[in-house]
Amino acid sequence: MKFLMKQLKSQWLIILVLLVSHIFRAHFTLLLPSYTSDLVDVGIQNSGFEYAVPLAMNQDDYAHLSPLLSQEESETLATHYYQDNRGNYVLHEAVQKDDVQMQALQNHLIEAMALYQESDSLPQEAYADRDAAYEQLVAYGENHVHNLGVQTALSFYRNAGYNPHDIQVRYLLVQGSIMVGIALITVMIEVFAFYLSSILGANVGKQLRSETFDKVLHFGETEINQFSTASLITRTTNDIQQVQMTIAIWFRGAAYAPFLALGGMYYVLNTQKSMAWILAVGVGVVFGLIAGLMALTMPKYQIVQKLFDKVNLIAREVLTGLQVIRAFGRQGYETKRFDQANEKLQGTHLFTGRVMSLIGPTITLVMDITSIFIVWFAAQNIASGTMQVGDMMAYITYSMQVMFGFLIFAGMSMQIPRALISLNRVREVIETSISIHEPHESVVLEDVAGVVSFNDVSFTFNDAEEPSLEHIDFTARPGETTAIIGSTGSGKSTILNLLMRFHDVSEGSITIDGVDIRQLSLRQLRDLIGYVPQRAVLFSGTIASNIGYGVENLSEPELERAAQIAHAEEFIQGKAQGYDAPISQGGSNVSGGQKQRLSIARAIAKDPEIYIFDDSFSALDYRTDRSLRQVLKEEVSDATLIIVAQRISTILDADQIIVLDEGRVDGIGTHEELLESSSVYREIASSQLSEEELAQTSDANESEIEMEGFDAPKI
Repeated sequence: MKFLMKQLKSQWLIILVLLVSHIFRAHFTLLLPSYTSDLVDVGIQNSGFEYAVPLAMNQDDYAHLSPLLSQEESETLATHYYQDNRGNYVLHEAVQKDDVQMQALQNHLIEAMALYQESDSLPQEAYADRDAAYEQLVAYGENHVHNLGVQTALSFYRNAGYNPHDIQVRYLLVQGSIMVGIALITVMIEVFAFYLSSILGANVGKQLRSETFDKVLHFGETEINQFSTASLITRTTNDIQQVQMTIAIWFRGAAYAPFLALGGMYYVLNTQKSMAWILAVGVGVVFGLIAGLMALTMPKYQIVQKLFDKVNLIAREVLTGLQVIRAFGRQGYETKRFDQANEKLQGTHLFTGRVMSLIGPTITLVMDITSIFIVWFAAQNIASGTMQVGDMMAYITYSMQVMFGFLIFAGMSMQIPRALISLNRVREVIETSISIHEPHESVVLEDVAGVVSFNDVSFTFNDAEEPSLEHIDFTARPGETTAIIGSTGSGKSTILNLLMRFHDVSEGSITIDGVDIRQLSLRQLRDLIGYVPQRAVLFSGTIASNIGYGVENLSEPELERAAQIAHAEEFIQGKAQGYDAPISQGGSNVSGGQKQRLSIARAIAKDPEIYIFDDSFSALDYRTDRSLRQVLKEEVSDATLIIVAQRISTILDADQIIVLDEGRVDGIGTHEELLESSSVYREIASSQLSEEELAQTSDANESEIEMEGFDAPKI
């Protein structure tokens, strides 16, 4: 929850405006039932007469009413009425338009008006004890008394020769217009709230994606392996989308629900407290239902996200290895493997879907039963005169709005468990401790020579029982080529990864010009190195954008020079668009050899002090490999070259060759020296070269290449 609050903290202004909007939205929504009640009780039942005050009386009605009035009430009546030209007593227009005065006048006249309607104009002596007679009326309820008074006022108005229909129509039009206005205001606030909630969800989603992506960019190999690529993709896309959608829906509806429910409860208690227990029971049932379903589905949603990772993993493997699958005829096997994972995901989804599908119908049933109970008990109150029909309608509406608030929350409960799981998965990525740290105070290298030294370096992968490298000691100098060779799994690529600080050494140190690389900023360290990975990686864009990937504003001459050195110019010029030719995602529209040459050109374009080639010539033919290395050595003669290779032919002319065997240095020297001193190197060489080739020196090999008619390109 702290993590979620941290994400929402930056959006406090939008959240504040949203909450205020929901308060106004709930307020206007809760106004409508009271107006509906008035339309029924006043506009329809009482023909628009809101107060038990006669608007006009003829002389006979005035004379019959007077005996029921006290002296004070008679004086009040005389003050507020005047006689028109027909002799009728008419209420002053200013009083009719003033609700405060009308309410005060009603308080004065209500007893007499109610008794008049009930007594049916009995002689004056029948009212000797007016208080006792009025108490009998009050026993039927205040609403009953009020209705009697209104009916008296209505009959007086008719007897005076006026048509109450005009008042009724005017009342309905005014009240109806107010209701339409309230509805329009409510809709506008709702649209505004929906708009803001969408912005809020999008902002949080963008923020989470940025934080996750930025964190993953700083991951070392250890963190990448901890989560797996497929899981990181799912967390960055599906999980964040789930969180974004839930936040938008939550602040769109669930944040509104408490205001609606609490406001509805307030109006319910003001309308009829005696029936509040019905609503309390209904709300309790809804709460129990939601809590039970969430407890049942939360563990399943955790499984769902793991199954998503599994499906993505299989899909990614199939898509990247499609050619191999077809070549070995394993389409059926892969289809079965994917279907198994997909069916597990489907089954878990179906379970949670079936459980959550119970929420809507069950709450609807609870709402219907609640309405039935309200109507049942309200009918009894109406019969006893303590409640009116309009009040019953308003009570039902308020109760349903309270229930609707919980229904909104229940709907959200279908999203909350999965969103919480997704949020936790995203949090795990963002809060993961990074194994490769920037130094607190970095050293800035100036006038870099590029001397790389491994000083008694040992390295062990996390949770590994045996070290991958032990006591590695060597120095690679500028102007020289240092080659590393060894059997598969001997630790060749691990050495390069340590130099790039994709991992940190477990023991010992790696220095550049005598400075431990852990004291350099990662930016400077990697700016010093031109890295060509074992598996060439290209990005969607153009040939030019891929070559200039590591350099801002690479000039055209520098671009062409890098391509020439990497022997990529020939195939580039063969394309109609040249350097602007498009490269599809992953470089799928160029061959393996072309991808490697473009990767080499990308490293050369940086003009670094140190070059690292991780078996980067394996996709090149022998003559291209030889020529490229010859030109490379000539053109970057001041740089330090470190080459990892599987082929002896690639490293014959290296200034020093480091032979690795099971993570240890078996020998260091030139080709000729290692043939004499290293049995491991001799075994590798014998497996790749004939006896005649073994006898040849590096210079002899160079002459042989030139005699075959292959000239290295001139730069």
